[in-house]
Amino acid sequence: MFRGIVQGRGVIKSISKSEDSQRHGIVFPEGMIELVDIDTVMLVNGCSLTVVRILNDTVYFDIDQALGTTTFESLKEGDQVNLEIHPKFGEVVGRGGLTGNIKSTALVTGVEEDEAGFSVFIDIPKSLSENLMVQDDIGIDGVSSPITDMSNSVITLHYPRDLLANTNLAMLKKDVKVNVEILNEW
Repeated sequence: MFRGIVQGRGVIKSISKSEDSQRHGIVFPEGMIELVDIDTVMLVNGCSLTVVRILNDTVYFDIDQALGTTTFESLKEGDQVNLEIHPKFGEVVGRGGLTGNIKSTALVTGVEEDEAGFSVFIDIPKSLSENLMVQDDIGIDGVSSPITDMSNSVITLHYPRDLLANTNLAMLKKDVKVNVEILNEW
């Protein structure tokens, strides 16, 4: 389990594609690169991936099975991704723990800002939204948050402003797709 708390924001430096897989090279933020090694398991935009190579400030991940259920296929060089390193054995994860098992993508239908932060409206696929309720935790691009409102399959999440500095949440806007992990699966 992961905490669902982003530790840093990386920038995609390179993407190599083959017929059924991709290798993403991600430039890690200063101070975070020292925390990973080959075979480190971590979340990249909420998806559990394993480090396969490290070269200077760039960490490489191979992506294959996750291509069909995530936004990785649409990412491009220069895009920013949320990063979280797997906690050490025995560390407390907390209420909104994530597994890194992305079930699907969802579409952002709107973003509203106010003095306290910003609210994001996300249309969750019906197959995933049927058991969701207000106050349930959900993972969006590796950020675990409680649902603050819900109307049919559109959920509302509210984020405080301080999350903008360390995550890619500032780039969320209408018609952007995000990775979704449902935490209360039955």
